[in-house]
Amino acid sequence: MRQHHSVFKRGKQTRLPKTEDEKASPLHVDNVRPMNVGLLRGRMSETTRARFDETWRRTFDVAKLRPSSSRRVSRLQAKHAEELELNGIAQRASGPGRSVNVPFTVVEEKEGALRQRFILWTHEANDAIEADGYEAQVPLKHVSTYLDAVHAECGSTRDLRCGFYGVEVPRGARDAFRFQDDAGDWWELTRLPMGHTCAPELMHTLTSTIAGHPDFVKTVHAVPAAVTVHTWVDNVRYAGSRKDVLEASRKVDELAARSKVTWKDADTRTASTRYEFIGVDWDHQSGKVGISARLSKKLARDLVEVRKGAMSASGLETLGGRLLHASAIVGVFVGEFYFALKFLRRLTNALNRGEKAVDQTVRLSGSVQRLLDGWVRAVLEKRRMPVTARVPSLTVFVDASLEGWGGVLVDVATNAIEVLGSRWSRKEKGLHINELEALAFELCVSAVPDKYAGGTVTAVVDNTTVQGVARKGACLRSQTLNDAVVNGLTRLRHMNISLSVRWVKSAGNPADLPSRVPLSAISDKNVADMALAVRQFLTGDMGLVV
Repeated sequence: MRQHHSVFKRGKQTRLPKTEDEKASPLHVDNVRPMNVGLLRGRMSETTRARFDETWRRTFDVAKLRPSSSRRVSRLQAKHAEELELNGIAQRASGPGRSVNVPFTVVEEKEGALRQRFILWTHEANDAIEADGYEAQVPLKHVSTYLDAVHAECGSTRDLRCGFYGVEVPRGARDAFRFQDDAGDWWELTRLPMGHTCAPELMHTLTSTIAGHPDFVKTVHAVPAAVTVHTWVDNVRYAGSRKDVLEASRKVDELAARSKVTWKDADTRTASTRYEFIGVDWDHQSGKVGISARLSKKLARDLVEVRKGAMSASGLETLGGRLLHASAIVGVFVGEFYFALKFLRRLTNALNRGEKAVDQTVRLSGSVQRLLDGWVRAVLEKRRMPVTARVPSLTVFVDASLEGWGGVLVDVATNAIEVLGSRWSRKEKGLHINELEALAFELCVSAVPDKYAGGTVTAVVDNTTVQGVARKGACLRSQTLNDAVVNGLTRLRHMNISLSVRWVKSAGNPADLPSRVPLSAISDKNVADMALAVRQFLTGDMGLVV
């Protein structure tokens, strides 16, 4: 099985059930109606529909699959297969189908209780689809990009009930979704399974269409521009004025009824100023965000395990994902815990290489234990953070050469330009160019005048490594690079400045010249050329990549 362990992506811990779990914990199933995919497809924009049709074809066009002679031992209990049948998710089959699929359940915690989630790993189909060049397009952004919505008057959320089971598998494709239970009986799924490589994209696209997300639907079906809509696989959140949010919620519920979509009962049905969404506790009245109660409880339990000095490999992987997510919510800089993050990264690499098993116990050294303890406490103690409503105030172009560093500061309101730069010392000249670019970033953002405190700085770089590190807040490959970027981020944090980072082609970076020549050698014409490059960047005439 291809491994995809990553501390940067995983936030929920699941594991294979033990014997006592299989007896005590229920299977998570529900007899939801199959949604009207045709109706929803008709509301999609032309671009979205073309992509959806291609992904649907990859998922259910099974003519290329050929029956395999290999068989894998099933872990699925016969009683669970019968539960799937009872809820309309599976039906009995005569024998093997077009491909080998592996059914199993994983244990997860929900509302303080354990439950089992059914997975059908369609590994042969997945391998064929990925070999054909498929890459999922599920535009889930970093959690920090969602936080500004807390300044809206209120919000409203929706969550699909057993969302994947709301998508019906076409009858002609069901023999590609067959599996065997531990009694030897054969079954085939009638609904979309978790475990298929295309399933998350199909689900996210359908949810975004139901929600009226303007990036996915025709203009006539989109929510009003005054409403912010966010979708996260099978979750929806609206934010805006109470009147607009209530109207958007009314329309999405009407569409859900017509397209036979089933919502969870516990959703925020009316406009609310306090609720939880994607692990965030949103408080629209105070303009503050915090980590959700559920995430806080999980981190508190993780802290207990850390203090014991040992955790399972999967537990540490999950802890890393939770810490990164929570840190982004409450503004904890992960670069301050560089060695803890490096330890977690090495652990996930070992999992991917098969050098460690997910259930293997990992002993924590004293230093790693202290760092993880401090990181969890930093997140839990901060808990809530105000999200400052901001307007753009300063654009900072950054560049480095082997000779020196350069910067161009541009006041957004006045277009006034200040040119910065200096030569590297002999010791600095021995550093890697990426480390020099990071030092240039630190020097440039550290030069931001105090009058921009509380505003927004857009750092523009032509080095993708620095761009990535500045966005993540840490670098695991070079402590010099990590420390330089973290120092710059810390300076901005102390000034209550919000940072965004963009990339520009080297040829269009106005900071290139002051990184190569002394400031005394820069002429008025050079400054005029820099101003032109700045204007081209701001008006989008340089083919820049965001």
